[in-house]
Amino acid sequence: MAISRVLSFGLASFVALSVAACGGFDGSLFGGDNGNSNGNNGGGSAGNPDPGGVNFGDQDGGVNAQCATSTDKAELVPVYLVFMIDRSGSMSQNSKWPTIVSGLETFFADPKSAGMSASIAFFKSTDECNPASYANPAVAMTALPSSVFKATIDTYAPNGGTPTLPALRGAIQYAQQQQQMHTGSKVAVVLATDGIPNDCNSTVQNVTAAAAGVASTLPTYVIGVGDQLQSLDTIAAGGGTTKAFVVGIQNPQQTASDFENALSVIRGATLSCEFKMPTPPAGRTLDINSVNVVFTPQGGSGQTLTYNQSCMGGAGWHYDDPHNPSKIVLCQSSCNTVQAAKGGQIDVVTGCATLGGVPR
Repeated sequence: MAISRVLSFGLASFVALSVAACGGFDGSLFGGDNGNSNGNNGGGSAGNPDPGGVNFGDQDGGVNAQCATSTDKAELVPVYLVFMIDRSGSMSQNSKWPTIVSGLETFFADPKSAGMSASIAFFKSTDECNPASYANPAVAMTALPSSVFKATIDTYAPNGGTPTLPALRGAIQYAQQQQQMHTGSKVAVVLATDGIPNDCNSTVQNVTAAAAGVASTLPTYVIGVGDQLQSLDTIAAGGGTTKAFVVGIQNPQQTASDFENALSVIRGATLSCEFKMPTPPAGRTLDINSVNVVFTPQGGSGQTLTYNQSCMGGAGWHYDDPHNPSKIVLCQSSCNTVQAAKGGQIDVVTGCATLGGVPR
């Protein structure tokens, strides 16, 4: 039997977490007026048509109060960030090291980082070519905000070369362990470096291949600090994050600001648009073909996002795995639109046939 349930998530804090939002609300991004849904799929409870506070608006796709009888709070999926930090000797130049240290310590202690966890490891000057030596971080995965990072980071100083390949492989190994421990979560690697890989068989091509090998499930974000950063876009693209964040060194204050902004963008990108699957009551099974995502802008009417597994065109939503889903993911343009609305709510409604249909 399908379960009728609405999960509401207030976006006041949701949009505050993202600094990468752009564009304005455009109802045409959503499939609310598209009659592709087939009506109630067995969810509504007779005599109790409670929409749970959802303003469904003019929904002619079968998503309405008859499908929704209760309300829960929808939760963003947990995020786990694995930081790998370059501390090669060149990081001592042009205030790069104190800039990175300040930015990292601010990020880890920032209340805006709530809902995330992080670990941190550094490039090594001993046993530097062994990936396994990087899979044991200086600070293990810790819920944010936290002050424990500062005491550890302050014990490190620039020293050694740039063994980016084994360092990234070690970070990936640790990140994959986190994925196994936290099913349905979002895990990503954050690599901060000031230059070209040059030790332990660390070429741009080899590092890119390592990032690309796991990019479909484990993205790698790259922050480059300095003036030898042309190759870092290649690594970021291989890691599935398109371009590196480039932080110049001409002005120390601007360097610090740019580094902190890069971390903020990464925080927004990882936290913004992925939600936990609704949890069915004990003894019941969730019908994944009867789930809809409704966005209601502040003061507006609810509009249903169309299911779009490939995210072609950028609009709609999809499951991370249509056959065995663990989370709901908004496509990029719909994500941008929701973020830019500066308020409203996301509702995950079960009981009505999915608008657009889930491919099987």
